[in-house]
Amino acid sequence: MCGVVGVVSQLSHFDHNAERMQDALKTISHRGPDDFGSQVLDHCAFGHVRLSILDLSKAGHQPMVDCDKEHMITYNGEIYNFKDLKSDLQSKSISFESNSDTEVILQGFKYYGTRLFEMLDGMFAFAITDLGNKKVYLVRDRFGIKPLYYYQKQGLLYFSSEIKAIKAFSGDSIKQDLSVLPEWSYFGATLRENTFYKHVKKLLPGHFLEIDLSSFEIEKKKYWSIERLPRKKTTPETDANVTKTICNLLEQAVVKQLVSDVPVGVSLSGGIDSSAITAFASRHYGKKIKTFSVGFDYDKGVSELPKAKRIAKLFQTEHHEFRISGYDLTDTIEKLVKYHDSPFADAANIPLYLMGQQVKKDVKVVLQGDGGDEFFAGYRRYKTLAKRSYWKHFAPAGVLLNKLLPKNKSYYSRQRYLNALAAKDDAELMALLLTVEDKTYDPLNIFSKETKKCLVGVDPFAAYKESNCRFEEQNIVQKMLYTDTQIILPDIFFEKVDRSTMACGLEVRVPFLDNELTEYILQIPSDQKVKKGVKKRLLKLALEGVLPKEILYGPKTGFGVPYQFWIKGPLREMFYDLVQQLKNNNCDLLNWEYIEQLMKEHLLGERENGFMLWKILNLMVWLLGEK
Repeated sequence: MCGVVGVVSQLSHFDHNAERMQDALKTISHRGPDDFGSQVLDHCAFGHVRLSILDLSKAGHQPMVDCDKEHMITYNGEIYNFKDLKSDLQSKSISFESNSDTEVILQGFKYYGTRLFEMLDGMFAFAITDLGNKKVYLVRDRFGIKPLYYYQKQGLLYFSSEIKAIKAFSGDSIKQDLSVLPEWSYFGATLRENTFYKHVKKLLPGHFLEIDLSSFEIEKKKYWSIERLPRKKTTPETDANVTKTICNLLEQAVVKQLVSDVPVGVSLSGGIDSSAITAFASRHYGKKIKTFSVGFDYDKGVSELPKAKRIAKLFQTEHHEFRISGYDLTDTIEKLVKYHDSPFADAANIPLYLMGQQVKKDVKVVLQGDGGDEFFAGYRRYKTLAKRSYWKHFAPAGVLLNKLLPKNKSYYSRQRYLNALAAKDDAELMALLLTVEDKTYDPLNIFSKETKKCLVGVDPFAAYKESNCRFEEQNIVQKMLYTDTQIILPDIFFEKVDRSTMACGLEVRVPFLDNELTEYILQIPSDQKVKKGVKKRLLKLALEGVLPKEILYGPKTGFGVPYQFWIKGPLREMFYDLVQQLKNNNCDLLNWEYIEQLMKEHLLGERENGFMLWKILNLMVWLLGEK
């Protein structure tokens, strides 16, 4: 796992500014503390920082240039089927000088061209040249596990794993893009291609950019998508066949992702997903595997640590627990805003980062359970949407009835949920179920009148409307399942995991995103996944006999970061200090009077404004960092 940076120029043998390349590499050195390098080849200057996982020798050094001097690669990721691909290429008389997956991509691309991209099973983001055909390609994995950003200006295209490196390499003072604020105010992150900087884009999952060096035309192409999967069978498989296949495929995925030349561990929350990974990892790792769990100073008396400890004992792992206090977080929050290059508001990046700081002393690779909920229908919204016809009629009346009830915390949460269910448009329904904000209390009210004037006409739900059109032939549950894999996974969950763990030089792998497993699950009809009100029904059936029934069917305690509590107590002083600093700097972006009202309601317990205040806190840190 690593960090990449580079520039592609329309001119050959251009002055790429070696000093800026070194500056750019320094900004992402946390992603690859083991090695670094840069290389210039004709139209391209590529840089790389390396976290050595496979082939720890110098043979795995990057950027890697083939002997023909036409193909060069800088690559971030892990390819789990690289040995099979290597054997295939060797059968075609192609020789190798290393045991790295990097060289397999390089030689595979020379042989297969862009057809290779769909053949790769893993997480990846890379740039690769084909100078014989005057082409350069930027490529990102199917589900966006690994990040890749790009920035185009006249005759040049910069790219990197993180935006900060693009800013350092280009030497440009890239302006903020405030048009993303409506979207961010609802979801706490930018979605799809959007970023907080003008002309800086995220490469979409399952896509590649093709850069023609002759014309410098840049074309975005899709190499993999859900729509290209085979049509589902008219007669669904039985539950018994489905669950047997799921269990086998998940176990195979874990086995593939245990391959490493450095120690591997498991992030164990005590939930079904991480417990399943622990079970299979302990079976196949070959020695006692290390597991890691996190607890908080404030958990309302509910904690998954006892569950995690029980799973660790059952599978005889070497178990470690870490506890996090809100009184020690100011520095961590500021660092994470810098690592994200944005006011990213999924607070679970904090435990991941702090755990990573400890875990990296023992392991370099951690397996984690991300994706289980999105692929196996683990959220309440899926079973709610299964009764869409009922809610369509009841929700509008429920909104009116709720207004007659006392305005306590429950009142506002009910109102939000009923307003979402009352949405007539499927796209808006999906979007509102994915946020704790309510259109009745417009989240844009945190911004000044002048700022809001600049945002008129910007649609915060554009990404969901695009997805709704994309999957319009599907029923609402299937539509939601597919949409979650395309938005919340890459833009929030994988963004969170990548930045917080790579900041520590720690690689996180996600077995639930295995190619074979995901392709199989995506073709299972939604009514077979969402049945009888049981969350993760098929996964639970598949894991019977692997995990104890009390883990499979016991109450889900969840993994909630107590930022609502921290805002009231340990982070209250930090919040007010940030407000004062920005006021002193004459910041006119925010509506300070309204923010004070939100804080007052939250402190008095009149209304739960925790997530909005948490977003505001991160935004203020980012704004001060931009000065």
